[in-house]
Amino acid sequence: MLSISDLQAKGKNKQLLGEWAYEVSDAPNGYEKGSLIFSEKDGKTICTIKVEAGQLEATNLNVEKDQITFDTMVEGNSVHVTLYRIKNKLTGKVDSPEGPKIMSAEKK
Repeated sequence: MLSISDLQAKGKNKQLLGEWAYEVSDAPNGYEKGSLIFSEKDGKTICTIKVEAGQLEATNLNVEKDQITFDTMVEGNSVHVTLYRIKNKLTGKVDSPEGPKIMSAEKK
C-alpha cells in the first residue's frame, strides 16, 4: 500500500517526467547541449541523457523534493550532477574533472 508521502513523491516525479533540453557551460564539444529524458521503469524514475554522440546513462538517480542528483560517464570520466527544479526549469551544477560547470534545462 502506498503512503501519502509516496503518492506525493509520485505526483512530484510526474512533473519531472518527459524531455528537458539542457545546456552546460564549458562542456566538452558534443556534450554542451542535449536532452535529459526522465521516464518510469518498474516503478522507479530513470534518466537517459541524449548527446550529439549518442546516449549516456544516468546512474544513482535520486529525486528528493525539488533536488535531482545523478552520476554519468563523460569520455571515461565520472561526473556528478546536482539540479534544482524551479517551475519548468532545472538549474544546477556538474562536478567534472575539469571543475564545476553550470547546467540549466527547460522542459520541452
